[in-house]
Amino acid sequence: MAERNDQQSSSQSGLLFGDLLNDETSAHVESVEVPADDSLAKILADVKGSPVCGACRAGMPVAFGEGPAQSDLMVIGEGPGIDDIQSEMPFQGPAGMLLTRMLAAINLARSECYLCNVIKCVPAGERKFSAEEIEDCRPFLLRQILAVNPRVIIALGALAAQTLLRSKKTISDLRGQVFTLRLNNREIPVVPTFNPAYLLRVAEKKREAWEDLKLVRELLKS
Repeated sequence: MAERNDQQSSSQSGLLFGDLLNDETSAHVESVEVPADDSLAKILADVKGSPVCGACRAGMPVAFGEGPAQSDLMVIGEGPGIDDIQSEMPFQGPAGMLLTRMLAAINLARSECYLCNVIKCVPAGERKFSAEEIEDCRPFLLRQILAVNPRVIIALGALAAQTLLRSKKTISDLRGQVFTLRLNNREIPVVPTFNPAYLLRVAEKKREAWEDLKLVRELLKS
């Protein structure tokens, strides 16, 4: 999981897209073209074979996702980082360990959840992702969501929340609320919160993250 400052991610927001998530609605309607009999395996093959995304190059590590093919909770972060290269799994290293503890706090094992990022590849060096790279990867993410069919999504960090909700608001503005992603014929609650890598640096935000996790716990109970 890339340890980028959430404030840095939100500084890109003007480059991403206009704020379609206004104060009058907490729902975002989205659609994506899905191949017949789509599956996580097909999506992964398409990611590896895609010439579209500017972040990905042949032979680059791909941290596609981890967890059950169908899961009640889907955790979506920004993009993989250096800790994810060897295993090609998301949310490794110290931030991944914190995420595991966060999930355990609401009585969920990491193995019960499906974990992935907006960006699938690990580009050379620590850098921000461009708006074009995010948009190129976005259809793969939406197909992943439909394949996993979660009851609830946690969006970790500004870039993940902004990408899912088509919003340019900061993570501080988005967290503490439940949004609805209407994707094709499904409606999925989305709970934005802080990126675990950010929480490792700004420990005082953990209390707010705990409030967000309690929202997730209540949604999963309903």
